[in-house]
Amino acid sequence: MDQVAALHWVQANIAEFGGDPKNVTIIGQGHGAAFVNLLMISPMARGLFQRAIMQSGSALSPWAIAHDALTYGRQVCSTLNCPTTESGPMLDCMRQRPLADIMRVQVMVPEHLSAFGPTVDGIVIPVDPLTPMKEKESLFGQYDLLFGVTRAENFYHLSSNEEKIGIDANRRDRLLRTLVRNLFNYHMQEIFLTIVNEYTDWTRPVQHPISILDATLEALGDGLTVAPLIRTGNYHSKTQSKTYFYVFGYQTENGDYPQRHGAIHGEDLAYLFGAPLVGTLSHFPRNYTKAEMSLSEAVMSYWINFAKSG
Repeated sequence: MDQVAALHWVQANIAEFGGDPKNVTIIGQGHGAAFVNLLMISPMARGLFQRAIMQSGSALSPWAIAHDALTYGRQVCSTLNCPTTESGPMLDCMRQRPLADIMRVQVMVPEHLSAFGPTVDGIVIPVDPLTPMKEKESLFGQYDLLFGVTRAENFYHLSSNEEKIGIDANRRDRLLRTLVRNLFNYHMQEIFLTIVNEYTDWTRPVQHPISILDATLEALGDGLTVAPLIRTGNYHSKTQSKTYFYVFGYQTENGDYPQRHGAIHGEDLAYLFGAPLVGTLSHFPRNYTKAEMSLSEAVMSYWINFAKSG
């Protein structure tokens, strides 16, 4: 609801800043992209924007929707000695608890899933996001869409030591079994074996630890981000609105990650925000090449052109 309120503010005030309330584009990355996707299907956001940009995330990713938020909410209430049966007393009690106490509560959530976040509430998100995406005449198809991914979307699941020396097959199996166990309910062994088979280079008689690591990262990224986002884009491409897809593959020359991976999740943001052109954005590297400056100018131009005219 806060995002919808912000969009209403834009409608009421953007003209004072030289903007056009009838030509609004919303953009998000990661979880922000999932929020953009949810706004595209929400009747509460109808008419508040015309275009959407989704970078490295969608509402179909397993982490995008909190499917069991009430259960986790009750766990928090129980830990803080609040009622857990009726929502009114639960809320009244939680409002009396100090923020520091709430923040200290440890909630155990299956890996790759979310305890708290957007939920299908019947109002802002009326139904499971997949349902309106399948319908050609739904709100989802009324907005132009630009969406895309980086080369390595799930690089952060590994330790710095594993990044350097790689992982063995046992470590790979544990990572992939966790993925399958938390995302699927049936045929888990078959799914696990299929993933291992698909992401193994069978032309190599011996699998190098670095090769196993890279393939595992690719499998995790595909399952958690890339495949759900491409599925979203495929549904959108069947509508009457414009659909554009990109892959950001360039990795910053003097960046923090091994060059073999290509662009890591979030590395595209530096070029979108113009970091190579100003050199003073503290979250990004400072030593950019002239080619990287040109790339940043190109990325900004593409995004601006889409926002202006689709």
